[in-house]
Amino acid sequence: MDKIYKVAIIGCGGISHMHAGWYVNEPRTEITAISDIDEGRLNAYGEKYEVEKQYTDYIEMLKTEEIDLVSVCTRPKHHAPLVIETAKHGVKGILSEKPMAENLGQGKAMLESCAQNGVKLAIDHQVRFSTPYQHARQMILDGAIGDIFRIHGICGGGDLKDNATHTVDLMLYLHDDRPVSWVIGQIERIGTPTKYDLHSEDFAVGYFKFEDNVRGIIESGNDTAPGYHHIYCYGTEGEIELAAPGGPSIRYRNQETGGAWETPELPPGITPVQDLINAIEEDREHRSSGHCGYATLELLMAIYESSRKRQRIQLPMEEMESPLTLMIEDGWV
Repeated sequence: MDKIYKVAIIGCGGISHMHAGWYVNEPRTEITAISDIDEGRLNAYGEKYEVEKQYTDYIEMLKTEEIDLVSVCTRPKHHAPLVIETAKHGVKGILSEKPMAENLGQGKAMLESCAQNGVKLAIDHQVRFSTPYQHARQMILDGAIGDIFRIHGICGGGDLKDNATHTVDLMLYLHDDRPVSWVIGQIERIGTPTKYDLHSEDFAVGYFKFEDNVRGIIESGNDTAPGYHHIYCYGTEGEIELAAPGGPSIRYRNQETGGAWETPELPPGITPVQDLINAIEEDREHRSSGHCGYATLELLMAIYESSRKRQRIQLPMEEMESPLTLMIEDGWV
């Protein structure tokens, strides 16, 4: 008989319902306890998902209940302290919302706390589990478009940390999470925009080089080319297009198709929760592991740092604070 993993959810706002859906539909999990500082929201959530054990203090919950898995679904500025503390309370896995953290210093502390306490950390870049991107990655690995040489991602209408974090993460995933050597970028910030309590920007563009010389281009904001997580993958013998505006979720063309676009059959998918359980039981990294989340956060921070320093930024980055925060504090943007 499969082990039943006891789940706690911290933060009962909008995004937490996606997490709850994954747990409700996974026979190996049960939502044991929930926590939120808003008692009214907490009670409503408990009633919706039939969870009796409700806490306004998440530490009290972790000390009182026997919990295996925790979803952190709060505003971004709370992700790091909650993950760092939760890892100390005997849990097996944590699924934390994106962006991973406000800055690289926080992200590194999250990785360290989870490593020290033997906890599997996953960052909820859930689009990695979308079957079109999953299939495209496998096609690239199988050489369906020859040798890939460029990936172009578009995230129209969103900022880097809230929306384009998914697009950048997908670009890294599509190229098998290979390391990035350097990043150059620029941002535009009009007024004082924020998103979910974090400083934001109106437009951003980044250009980066993977260690194997494959190039990436990311554009995000209010005046991009059309598309949302719209990604082109260019190879020496073909190309793949994902999330084409008004088109299919995935299409490709290569020598075998005679240059005509074709849409492949897609495999069944799994959820981030299913992969977290499998990662625990198989003692392996999650598809969207903390290390993958850190790599994505580092690329975003490098775009800000390049805009701040007006030069290419070599990775790994040295600056642990958010360069966007530093620019704002210095009155540059």
